[in-house]
Amino acid sequence: MRKFVTILLTLLVAASVAIASVKAQNRTIQNSIDRLTSQIAEFEQQIKSIRKDKKSTQAEVNKLSRLIGKRRKLVGEVNSQMIALNSNISTLTRQIDRLTAEREQLQAQYADMVRVAYRNYRQQNFTTYLFSADDFNSATRRIAAIRLVNDARQRKVHEIDSLTIQLDSARKVLDAEKVTLQDTRNRHNSELKKLSANERDYKKRLSTLSSREKKVLKAQQEQRRELERLVNSTRKSKGEAKIGGNIKDNRGRLPMPVVGGRLKPNGSDIAEITGAQGAQVKSVFNGEVMRVTYNRNTKSYIVLIGHGQYFTTYSNMATATVKEGQKVTVGQAIGSIGRAVDASGRTEYKLVFGLFAPNGDTLDADQWLK
Repeated sequence: MRKFVTILLTLLVAASVAIASVKAQNRTIQNSIDRLTSQIAEFEQQIKSIRKDKKSTQAEVNKLSRLIGKRRKLVGEVNSQMIALNSNISTLTRQIDRLTAEREQLQAQYADMVRVAYRNYRQQNFTTYLFSADDFNSATRRIAAIRLVNDARQRKVHEIDSLTIQLDSARKVLDAEKVTLQDTRNRHNSELKKLSANERDYKKRLSTLSSREKKVLKAQQEQRRELERLVNSTRKSKGEAKIGGNIKDNRGRLPMPVVGGRLKPNGSDIAEITGAQGAQVKSVFNGEVMRVTYNRNTKSYIVLIGHGQYFTTYSNMATATVKEGQKVTVGQAIGSIGRAVDASGRTEYKLVFGLFAPNGDTLDADQWLK
């Protein structure tokens, strides 16, 4: 009898130790689930922030590209004006050369007339020239000839002065136009360089954001796979193989977990369901609440419900009205959806819903909801 009691006590102690070990293991797994869920939520916030930055950065790149295109068009127009101006300069240069040659010719003619007049003046004076005429008519003709020569001299002087003024005016106009166009072109080229430098900086930033997004997405996927594995481990450790009935026969018929909710396309097996602020979240099938966790970083609740060999997760909940170990039925309220920020930075209210298979794989939740 004493031997039997000893054996019985030994078995009880061993059982107690085993149970304690299992509970400790379950606590460790649940803590890991909490940690991974929190990290996944943080990654989600990082991804949204990165995508928001990418969107604004891409908008700046597009804006700069348009400005660069307009600036290049202006530079092209200025260059066309410079070409036309150079053509005009060439034409005016030829005219200036022609006028210069005419002026030199006039100056030579005027110099000849001055020499002739001076020679005549040295050889005979004006009075002698007039009185040497044969008659009065001849003297009159000589006076008219002298006046004609003097008038010709004056006209030549005026022509030389006028041509000189024209040359100076033409040079000033050409110089002013050329300086103005050169200043305009330099200003546009300087602005174009600045815009191009800004565009390169924004494109570099966009590339950096894309690289960061890929890294965060990769890390998030790894955490989700680890979460799936731990959820599967929890299912096995709990031994709740038949809790909640046979959910697998209800593919495509599970009710929407958010009252008045709408599925939001996201290219992932994890569903995002948006709804009105404070909308109720309901269990999609009969089951047992396996875990209720509050995420301090996102200030939201996460509820894990077992449905036989399947599990569902309800994340980003503002409130949770169930507790661990509680039995729930299909359509039973378990809380309300929480606040979030979409990729464009606008506020929305949504639930992140996941459905897990017996082997721990994430199922496409969209295909299971009606």
